[in-house]
Amino acid sequence: MNHPLVTIAIPTFNRANFIADAIASSLNQTCEDFELLIVDNASTDNTKEVIDSFSDPRIRYICNKDNIGILRNWNRCIESAKGRYLLILGDDDKLYPEFLKESVSVYDKYPNLGFIFSHCNKVDENGSFMRRWGYDFPPAGYIKGFDYLLLMIKYGCNLTNSSTTLIRADVFKTVGLFEKRFAANTFDFNMWIKIAEHFDVYFINKVLVDYRIHSNQVSELHWRRTKKQTGRTGSYLEIMRALAILLNSEYIHDKNNRELLSESLTDLTCNLSKELKTIIPEL
Repeated sequence: MNHPLVTIAIPTFNRANFIADAIASSLNQTCEDFELLIVDNASTDNTKEVIDSFSDPRIRYICNKDNIGILRNWNRCIESAKGRYLLILGDDDKLYPEFLKESVSVYDKYPNLGFIFSHCNKVDENGSFMRRWGYDFPPAGYIKGFDYLLLMIKYGCNLTNSSTTLIRADVFKTVGLFEKRFAANTFDFNMWIKIAEHFDVYFINKVLVDYRIHSNQVSELHWRRTKKQTGRTGSYLEIMRALAILLNSEYIHDKNNRELLSESLTDLTCNLSKELKTIIPEL
């Protein structure tokens, strides 16, 4: 398959217990014009054996000689993808069968979008429903990039889960690859901000992905431990970047937007101060 419409990329490391679900859900898409690119970050368990148990010409397997870290492995997915659109799917997550069909149909209508994203559910290790991912959501449909940033600032959180996000592959020529610009744990959040600075986006108001929660994932360290939740601190830093973008845009001319940005900056400063005091009590 030389020029698939979509690349579903699964960056993985030691996920033999979950990756079969991610692979099966990808191969079960009702839209069949895709490649499934699996980039193995030098797994030491039987991940490759699980991958080899699937026989499908759409699967393309790359194994790194050495572990190059999460960020570089995600970027290798971008560099290796052949599709017009790219999804980076968590190796422990599952797509619903209509994910690609729903997302591609939006691109058919709005070909210049930077990315399209949907709702997802949090599920436990056994795949049982826990709750909806996230608490605040944008309005359904077409969202101007700067409006997306404004909503992100208003709600004070990342609005987009990477496993729900179909990205137009050529936007990376404009915004670059994933980077740890402000924090090591929010490089996906940083990417959505970079894309929304230059492109409009679209929100599908449907659950099209299951996002699995378990103890052996990066989110456990950065978001769910009792103290020093670096995910929250990193998110505040990313939101400040979104604020800086809007302060340098035409949005600052609107009085209501100015008031929102001012209030948000004050709230961010207070919240960030609280988080930093858990790390530096004498601050």
